[in-house]
Amino acid sequence: MIRRIRILAVTALCMLFVLLLSACGGGDNTETTQETESADAVYTVNVKDALGNAYKSGIVVKFMQNGAQAAMQVVNEQGVAQKVLPKGEYTVELMYTDNDASYYYDTTDITLTAEKTTLDITLNYQTGESTNTLFAPGITGDKKDYPAYSVTAGSTYVKLKAGDRNFFLFAPAVAGTYEFSVIGGTTAIGYYGAPHFVQGMHVGDHAVENNKFSISVSASMIGTNGTGTTVLVIGIDALENTAECILAIERIGDPEHTLADEPWQIYQATTVPAPYKLPAGASLVEFDLTAATETYGLVYNEADGFYHLNAKDGPLVLVRLGEDSKYLASFKTILDNSGVTKYFFDENGEFVRKESYSECLLQYIANMDADNGLYPLTKDLEYIIKQRGEYVGWFDSTQSLYLFKDSAGNPVPGINAEISWLFMCCYIAE
Repeated sequence: MIRRIRILAVTALCMLFVLLLSACGGGDNTETTQETESADAVYTVNVKDALGNAYKSGIVVKFMQNGAQAAMQVVNEQGVAQKVLPKGEYTVELMYTDNDASYYYDTTDITLTAEKTTLDITLNYQTGESTNTLFAPGITGDKKDYPAYSVTAGSTYVKLKAGDRNFFLFAPAVAGTYEFSVIGGTTAIGYYGAPHFVQGMHVGDHAVENNKFSISVSASMIGTNGTGTTVLVIGIDALENTAECILAIERIGDPEHTLADEPWQIYQATTVPAPYKLPAGASLVEFDLTAATETYGLVYNEADGFYHLNAKDGPLVLVRLGEDSKYLASFKTILDNSGVTKYFFDENGEFVRKESYSECLLQYIANMDADNGLYPLTKDLEYIIKQRGEYVGWFDSTQSLYLFKDSAGNPVPGINAEISWLFMCCYIAE
């Protein structure tokens, strides 16, 4: 019993000695661990435009030190270039893989340090030399030539001529609703139409609020090869000696659906036109549009597919397809400049369909008498004349496109509305 107590006492003394030694820092087997600061840092550069959109490609960030390139990094899809480098000062420079674009950014504060490891750069496109000249009214009301600069979607740094209107041309390559705005400076932005007809005043259908406006660009306004066929003229008035600003163009949504987006129903000829030749020596008689309705009786001949006057074998009625009539250019002339179409609406004004007659007319024109521009009147041609005329107001004296006016613009008296559609026709005298 006494022996056991002695052993326990010795053990206790040993343990106490170890604790005291540890508390005093002694012992050959004790290691000291100290944290040491890393000599490297992660440097980050964020490249975005003035709208906050990241540049996903085409931008290379160079980290410069003492005038030499220490490292470089291509931005990722978030517009971020990140590099682990020895701590120190690095001046950032940007390089571009897209040689066709010109860029601008502020170079006054673009240095990274051990304390400032993140840098945000606002990168904008920059206009080059003017390649377009617009004939447009100045803000003083005088007309003169204006330089115009082509711009693209995104943000573009532009220099302005103070106290004047500055014009920019935008050709959208993708359908959508685009918002146009100005960042910086004191300016007034507006939409002024197209290069071939520059408006003197802002086009009112596109209201400007907070110095911005939007325009819907439908798919029909875009070229099939991805290039813009519609060119929008944007004007910026530089006020209070503003010498520069950012023109921001952003696609904010899909285009508004318009009737222009509705598919065309192509009118199909009921019979295939065959080549026609006017008989030699034929004498042509014009219709008197002031005559009574019963004066002219048109009779359709099923055998030849043409209209004749007063009987199936009566004088052949012809349409002026390639020769101008007394009141209107020929269908051929109209087709050379536009299409021949009609939009149909129901009694409530709701859209129903739209028809195109151009394709059918071209078939007839290809088979008309080339020397006289004539082709016999068919049901197809009758339908097209009446439909087109009703749509645009050829036969309605209350419409601006009413045809039957004298040289002073006054309606010709006595026109019989029931037969006025025959203005494009004539007949062969017996």
